[in-house]
Amino acid sequence: MKKCKFLFISLFLIFSVSNLNLLSHAQGGDSKRRTVAVTYLRDPVKVYLTGTTLRPTARGEATVERWRKRNQTDIEINLSNMIPAYNFGGDYTTFVLWAITPAGQVDNLGEFRLKGDSAQLKTATPHQTFAMIITAEPHYLVRLPSKKVVLENLTPNSKNVNVQVTDVYFLGDSGKYYTDEAAPPIAERDFAKTPMELLQARRAVQIAKLADAERFDPDDYISSINSLAQAESSFKRGSSPYDVGRISREAITFAVRARDISEEKALAAERRSEIARRDAEVRRVTENALDLQEQLNDMTARYKAAEIARNSAEEQLSKNLRELAEARVEVRNLREDNNELRADNDRQAKEITDLKNQIANLQSQYSSISSTLNTTKSQVEAMQRQDIERQKAEKRRREFEQLQSTLASIVTVKSTGNGFVAILPDNFFVTNQTSLALRAKAKIDAISQAIAAYPEILFTIEGHSDARANAESFAFGRAQAVADYIAAFNVSRTNFKIESRGASLPLANGKTAAAKTQNRRVQLVFTAP
Repeated sequence: MKKCKFLFISLFLIFSVSNLNLLSHAQGGDSKRRTVAVTYLRDPVKVYLTGTTLRPTARGEATVERWRKRNQTDIEINLSNMIPAYNFGGDYTTFVLWAITPAGQVDNLGEFRLKGDSAQLKTATPHQTFAMIITAEPHYLVRLPSKKVVLENLTPNSKNVNVQVTDVYFLGDSGKYYTDEAAPPIAERDFAKTPMELLQARRAVQIAKLADAERFDPDDYISSINSLAQAESSFKRGSSPYDVGRISREAITFAVRARDISEEKALAAERRSEIARRDAEVRRVTENALDLQEQLNDMTARYKAAEIARNSAEEQLSKNLRELAEARVEVRNLREDNNELRADNDRQAKEITDLKNQIANLQSQYSSISSTLNTTKSQVEAMQRQDIERQKAEKRRREFEQLQSTLASIVTVKSTGNGFVAILPDNFFVTNQTSLALRAKAKIDAISQAIAAYPEILFTIEGHSDARANAESFAFGRAQAVADYIAAFNVSRTNFKIESRGASLPLANGKTAAAKTQNRRVQLVFTAP
């Protein structure tokens, strides 16, 4: 019985610690704020942003306009009374605008560049209902907002919006890599002379190192260090800010990817360790269950022995009664023996009853332990399945980003709220015809090979035309020509669809030849997985 109690206490501790561990993982990066979520309906709306306790005098004025047909909300913000981001700590170099939905989704909408104490930003988001905050950040490619919230939007006074005052919970950066709360002593002089992208690249590489990228993602980490070294050398040689910024942005991209991959791999290692620990606990519980089974077998054997002994005692009692009738001379002695046998029989019957109760208790304990063991195994299997699904989703996301980067090196690529668009200009085709031009073969080959390398990615081929009588058929003919060419590179036709937009979505207004050329194009529209 002591062993059984010890086993139940052990099981309770196992599941209590496991649940605490899972809870700590779930709450690790949450930052809880109460802000105003706004639903934009139509026409431009003025929205004011007010400074938080970090910068009470900071002010912002935004013009927000919802375009229902484009499924897009345009935002133009002007900031005033700002101070450089390094005043909030040596870890910060810039300011970033975030859109936060009531569901807790956070989107990085762009970076502010200060000119004196003011800044401007034009951007867009696919969301219709969202709150806006501005945070100080180490670089412009951050995935989650820091705790340095400098401004947040107020409730607009307009009939063109619906206001939802709710507790908006969102996943913010844990801040474990942001430890420098003091402004750098030479920030004013040093930061004014150094390109902003180079300052951000330094911080991005430092964060990747703190995330242990040297161990988990050495390739991207070394690439980020090399790019940063090239940017530093270019800056010292007096290269233009554009060239220094371009190399610095490459360093930031490598460093951000190294951090993301390192954190994912670190979390996966922690989960594998947790699974291994649970497996060990399952084995220990199984061993204890086997020990209980042995005890149950022993109790059963003792019960059978007691049954045999009781049956033997009853036979002896019957024999004594028969002998009593035949030998009355021995009545007194036999009566004493008989009384002793009855007493023994009573004791044995009591022992048998006690053993039956113990066996019933052990059977109940064994059933409970078996049920707990099955539950633990199910939890472990569920965690393994979740880990596999997460890895698949991460692979699809990385492949989508790699395809976007590859296509951007071949043709013009524009990001959208939920993906990107690759533009095939008019010079890819024979003039005023739907067939592809021979001079574009190298680029269209490269595009087709890049898409064929990712057989699971879906996209739409859109044909666009200038204003002409056969605009719809002309745009569709060019889209069909691109589709046939790409399909020849073993890209399944089930992976894309062909649509003609005619002249409905021009890029340039006017009747000049340049405007018409710009409007004649084919777009490959990719939606993020």
